Amino acid sequence: MTRSPLALVGVAVAAWASIPPYVGPALATDPVVEVVDHVVPAVVVLAVSLAALAAGARARGTAMFGAGLVVALAGLWMVATHVPLLAQAARDEAPWVASLWHFVPGVAVVALGAVWALRWSTDTSAE
Repeated sequence: MTRSPLALVGVAVAAWASIPPYVGPALATDPVVEVVDHVVPAVVVLAVSLAALAAGARARGTAMFGAGLVVALAGLWMVATHVPLLAQAARDEAPWVASLWHFVPGVAVVALGAVWALRWSTDTSAE
């Protein structure tokens, strides 16, 4: 079975994206918000990545392109929900280190989704 390097990276990025509320600098945020902003998108990235790994060599261009878009969407959700946090940090209402700790994984998820989608957007094999 051929393993997609992007899917393997997706597993690692999903793990990283899920941990900021539980490891590292803390923020005074409702735990439900942390689950919605970190855990839910990380589970989406993990599910897509594991599905791509399970598909292996059977993965097709269109499906993998769609998978990349789903990953990018999960990352956009993470980034969008953390932009107000960066605004709070800019006004000295939240600590910068904790704010960046929570924001940066979302950027990594967006980047992964973009690279994944671009990689498969030009694939014309076995449509």
